[in-house]
Amino acid sequence: MADGLIATGAEIAATAPRRPRRVLMVNRVGFLGGVERILLTLGAGPAAQGWEALLACPAVGGLAEAAGAQGIRVVACPFDRMRITADPRVLARYPAAWMRCAAALEAACRAERIDLLHAHHPVSALYAMRAARRLRIPMLLHVHETLPARPLYAAAMRVALRGASGVVCVSAAARDLALALGADPARCAVVPNGVDARFFAAEPPAPAAEVLLAGPGPHVGLFAVLEPRKAQHVLLEAAAMLAGRFPTARFWIVGAAALQDKRDYADRLRRMAEAELLRGRVVMTGFRPDMPAWLAAMDVVVQTSVALESFGMALAEAQALGRPVVASRVGGMPEVVIEDETGLIVPPADAPALAAALVRLLGDPALRERLGRKGEAAARRRFAPEVFRAQVAARYDALLHA
Repeated sequence: MADGLIATGAEIAATAPRRPRRVLMVNRVGFLGGVERILLTLGAGPAAQGWEALLACPAVGGLAEAAGAQGIRVVACPFDRMRITADPRVLARYPAAWMRCAAALEAACRAERIDLLHAHHPVSALYAMRAARRLRIPMLLHVHETLPARPLYAAAMRVALRGASGVVCVSAAARDLALALGADPARCAVVPNGVDARFFAAEPPAPAAEVLLAGPGPHVGLFAVLEPRKAQHVLLEAAAMLAGRFPTARFWIVGAAALQDKRDYADRLRRMAEAELLRGRVVMTGFRPDMPAWLAAMDVVVQTSVALESFGMALAEAQALGRPVVASRVGGMPEVVIEDETGLIVPPADAPALAAALVRLLGDPALRERLGRKGEAAARRRFAPEVFRAQVAARYDALLHA
């Protein structure tokens, strides 16, 4: 202290408590999907690395409420999803929507004294770029998608990459997309998704009662929104092949048709489930919020996606609970599942190959136990929430210091 009596400005600054640096996560949709579960896992913990996470998202759809329940402050923004469409009437409204929401996001950054922006889709990045440029805030772009890229998506991604200070990709497959669309390799980092801490609880979750009451099983589950690229129909085709060999097996399709244009596919799945070989053995549950309980009730968890699967969140969650998994060789899923060590991998859209993998697992409890045990150990090492948060926070630090 100067002269032993009066503190200088520098001394006061050195002893005053520092406010956490603030990152505003930007998500253009408000409903709860795979990306949104990742957002919630990330937003619940960066304070340990000196960051306070806020979330900008639509007020309706469930995400804002879930974030608030976890203590994440929400900045409600009326984002237009700007979905890819050829309808000129829809496209015509996008410029005004962009200007309105970009201005709202900039105002929020000023009011909340945001230090860094974290955009979770190229369209989210388009909204955030104005604030990043005008307020000189670095922007991190999080790539959750994979090749191939449709023309309008590719155009949005190229613009977003030009405005991004750094890029985080959920897998090497997602990184391939970013590089193909012009990302600087030196600015791209692969950070695997983190799994919610509930999946690593010391006390395992109680299996869902609805599954336990359905019979002895075995129980095979697929957890995803209902749409053709998730290919739930491949599981139902394989299930029909297994009907005679495993007469008490039950097959669970957990997920909702999130978008109206996927209703026809959901109806197709229901018709397949009512076919003679499968009637009474397939349950389509719709959305279930208590995912740990449902995954814990399964003997095997399957993901049958045929396209645009950059990671496979349900696979990582299932492994965290010690469940053996089967995944199709698509996108980033072979990076999540280590063949014959933490699960099995089959060709996409190949129901006989999936049926053969299920026969192997359902007929060999020791194999299921071995894959589940190794999968759980690998998940704790690779997908634990604290590992994920620390890796993302390191990217935040690097961008801010740069």
